[in-house]
Amino acid sequence: MAIDHVKSSTITNLDASPIVAPTAGEGGAAPLKSISSGDVVGVASSSIDATYQFVRVPSHAKIKQVLFDSEAQTVGTIDIGLYYATDGEGGKPTALLAANTINRTLFAGAVSVAALSAQTDITKQSATFTPLKRNQPLWQAAGIASDPGGYFDIVGSLATAITTGTGKMGMTVNYTD
Repeated sequence: MAIDHVKSSTITNLDASPIVAPTAGEGGAAPLKSISSGDVVGVASSSIDATYQFVRVPSHAKIKQVLFDSEAQTVGTIDIGLYYATDGEGGKPTALLAANTINRTLFAGAVSVAALSAQTDITKQSATFTPLKRNQPLWQAAGIASDPGGYFDIVGSLATAITTGTGKMGMTVNYTD
């Protein structure tokens, strides 16, 4: 076996001649911003496809981490994905509809809310949101051809119905501009 010495693309670029400095938030240093949802309460007997809007972030945000926690809902799983914001700005929707979905499982699919879960990093639970995408503007990471501007909502969509409900759920998202 060989002893490997592997460099990230950022280190490779910094070692290049001339140096290729990384862009802020895209491998380069940038101020980290954090937004939290506060409490979102699970609804008893909430059915599949019910949605819970947690946080709103700018379309150009570079998502570094998505943290999710839940009190016990007895039964249920939730997908964590991206939807167009429901702020009505720039012709955007004012209600959350299936047509507003950008990627239902961009961050995670079928996260259990059946039992109490401490704040957990779900950023990498989806095969879709790869480490490379953490250095891309959210619109690009989500596969949109150009920045639509405005905001996106990070939303939980039930993949399995909640039976008992009434437990609190929460989310914190860390990102750079």
